Amino acid sequence: MWGGGASDGGTPTTAFSEARRLVPVQPRTMVEQAAEAIVSAAARGAFLPGDRLVEAEIARDLGISRVPVREALRLLESQGIVNSTPYKGMRLMEVTNSGVAALMRVRLALETQAISEALTQPGGPARFKRLGQAAEDYTQAAEKGDPALIVMADGHFHRELCRASGNAPLLALWQGLSRQLAVVWGLGRQGREPVPAGREHAALVQVLLAGDRHGAADALADHINWHQHFDFEAVLLERRGATVA
Repeated sequence: MWGGGASDGGTPTTAFSEARRLVPVQPRTMVEQAAEAIVSAAARGAFLPGDRLVEAEIARDLGISRVPVREALRLLESQGIVNSTPYKGMRLMEVTNSGVAALMRVRLALETQAISEALTQPGGPARFKRLGQAAEDYTQAAEKGDPALIVMADGHFHRELCRASGNAPLLALWQGLSRQLAVVWGLGRQGREPVPAGREHAALVQVLLAGDRHGAADALADHINWHQHFDFEAVLLERRGATVA
């Protein structure tokens, strides 16, 4: 029996029936699209780490009002991609060698755990069908040469690896890092050729299909640890000099 009683027609008349508890979901809001556009611009180098992100300029370039841009910047701030400083406004996250190393350690731990759990899931080779498709999509993106598409496809591949684990909290944690990774990948793309990375994706899928957990973990570590030999700070200085020139 409902505590709020019933109407003449027998329908409960509680507070829950008078108003929605949740807002209907939209496929992709303008705020989310604006956030994706900002991250894509960073992946292409249009924004460099530490650059100021001017709300009015972004809104003008996107052809939308400032309100969704403001909300997009707040969303990105909550995800660590944008930093807000008094009197300095919103700026794209800084990228340092030590910061990248810390981010990659967390990422490697999550994806190694994803490998272990994915291999315990039922379904045989079908478990990795979406991952295999993501590897093919990355190869196609690499052939087109668009940095933003390459970064997006790379993120999609590793997201599918985490999804294959069947561990929803693990996937959520990885997705919380994904846009920070996109900024790092965008800066480091000139030191990381996309075609060899695509071959590493395909090799990882094959090892997973063979059920080799240790081999997959080693392949993943080799794939991720390229950052250890890359000087992000030097590249950032070089690209800032090229922008000024």
